Amino acid sequence: LCETAGMSYRHFPASLYEAMPWKNGGGSSSEIFRYPENQQAWQWRVSVAEVASDGAFSLFPGCQRSLTLLSGAGMQLHFEDRSVALMPPHASLYFSGEQQVSAELIDGATTDFNVIWQSNTHHVSVERRAMLGTLWFIPEEKVSWLLYFISGHGTLKSEPDSPEIQTGDSLWLCPNNSQQRLVLEAFGEALWVKITAL
Repeated sequence: LCETAGMSYRHFPASLYEAMPWKNGGGSSSEIFRYPENQQAWQWRVSVAEVASDGAFSLFPGCQRSLTLLSGAGMQLHFEDRSVALMPPHASLYFSGEQQVSAELIDGATTDFNVIWQSNTHHVSVERRAMLGTLWFIPEEKVSWLLYFISGHGTLKSEPDSPEIQTGDSLWLCPNNSQQRLVLEAFGEALWVKITAL
């Protein structure tokens, strides 16, 4: 996992996210990270999307998806068999990447947090959690965590060269068996993405 970079964590500053406009002109995506890194055939991918207009989502056969509203008035997601409202403050939804989905903005553009993963290689869960001090990450076989800071700030107290993590940044945590734990001190709110290899 994180050992691909020779460390037990990776910090992704929001200032380095690169927005890529969609081909249909309806918005843009800023990829935070994909695994394996720099590979077209990725197993999971995390990004932030700016949705500027109504339109259909891309299909991702063989994948599952999670979508969480970060800002804006929300959107109505229209599936073939149902419609679901994604509303403030941070509504979230899981759905299959094979489903036909179109988005209808409720009142202007939105910003959304997206996770897409291959269902035959990983299981992923996404939770919104408050952070009010010291948090321990214990090594767990085949498990890593990616935290997206909705608000607040934090630092890895167990890592002497850890940078300050700010609002909008992401942190990928991979405790390994050579260390007892990773210790995060953080205050604010984050989306916690638990990534389990199958």
